[in-house]
Amino acid sequence: MKKLLALPSAAALLLFPVAGLPFSGPALASGSAPQYRSYCEAKYRTGALKGVKPRWSYGYNSKTKRMECREKDSMGLNTSVKGRTFWINLHDLCRFSTGRSDFHWHGAGNVSCGPNNHR
Repeated sequence: MKKLLALPSAAALLLFPVAGLPFSGPALASGSAPQYRSYCEAKYRTGALKGVKPRWSYGYNSKTKRMECREKDSMGLNTSVKGRTFWINLHDLCRFSTGRSDFHWHGAGNVSCGPNNHR
């Protein structure tokens, strides 16, 4: 009889942490991470040859203090084509990533989309 009573309580202990997951909120964060690579690919990797063009990357340029989309150098028919670099408009980036155009910096090269909750 004791084993029968222990079974429901053991099941409740196992299911209790899982039941609380949908109701627990995320840790207090300030904004969300932008989707740099997807933004660069959608904006600059277009046209009929987009499957053979090099993939875009991104990075922070410490000289200009801006985030950039960067295309890798590519090879053609006995030629080398220098990759292109474009500055990222952070309002467009955040609108692409989250639907809202506000952003803030957390330091050099560390951008978050959304309002700054750290004040």
